Amino acid sequence: MEEESHIEEVEIQNKLEVAPALISVHPSQKSVAVAVGSDLRVFDLIDNCPVSLVDESDGPSRKESIRAIRYSASGKLFVSAGDDKLVKIWSADSWHCLNTVCSEKRVSAVAISSDDSHVFYADKFGVVWVVELDGINEGKTLPSKKGALLLSHYCSIITSLEFSPDGRYILSADRDFKIRVTVFPKKPLEGAHEIQSFCLGHSEFITCTAFVSTPELTQGYLMSGSGDSTVRLWDITSGSLLDTCEVSTVAGHLESNESESPTQVTVTDICAIPNSSLAAVAIQRQVQYFSLHTFRLNQIFDYLY
Repeated sequence: MEEESHIEEVEIQNKLEVAPALISVHPSQKSVAVAVGSDLRVFDLIDNCPVSLVDESDGPSRKESIRAIRYSASGKLFVSAGDDKLVKIWSADSWHCLNTVCSEKRVSAVAISSDDSHVFYADKFGVVWVVELDGINEGKTLPSKKGALLLSHYCSIITSLEFSPDGRYILSADRDFKIRVTVFPKKPLEGAHEIQSFCLGHSEFITCTAFVSTPELTQGYLMSGSGDSTVRLWDITSGSLLDTCEVSTVAGHLESNESESPTQVTVTDICAIPNSSLAAVAIQRQVQYFSLHTFRLNQIFDYLY
């Protein structure tokens, strides 16, 4: 009960904070979605025009900050969720809201299965829930559903949800420095009970994760960013740490040439470039680019904005 009270206090404090801007790009680059606060906007990159979102689903409208947005791998679905405890599932073609799921707690991360059959969302108590999407591919507006328990991090806020490229594992990262690799079950509504590995090595909260994979490397390797000023590379099957890159030296130098010691910075986002070994890493006012080569991360160049 004390842990729950503490988390509720943190939630109240965080409610006053301004949510970071979020951006998500359609896998075929047909559109781009941006969320700022409670405002969600989509721009059609093919017709070069803004998209009108239509929400006729049952349930309340969004009034609080959006904390997670994501396209499905197929590009057919889009999910948004956040502090209003609403998980909204959209058609990425018509941009009609197909379903609104009400969460018991504020939502911190979302994911979509590779076959578009399930949506997953994590709440501020460290619980991952799953919703089955019967008939969603027909573009029908579905009745509101309640999520089923998939797995739990025991009161540690989950910051990132990710599927492995082959769909065998679902990964969940949290503020207690760990990444859990869970075998994706055949029946998700009955829970995920088999843990493949833990990726342990970060010394601060984990902020983001992304897979770097190529046509030759279909399994992919996981990159993670953290508040400990590092980007790390993992083999998720064994949980082995393959490489660690310190980003504080370069970022600290750009922030202040007078500082003799490196400034600790937070890696805020990682974006893997599809079908390549490249990834862009956002760090404060800087973007660094890395390439994957023989299980190591090589910094190519950085960009100050």
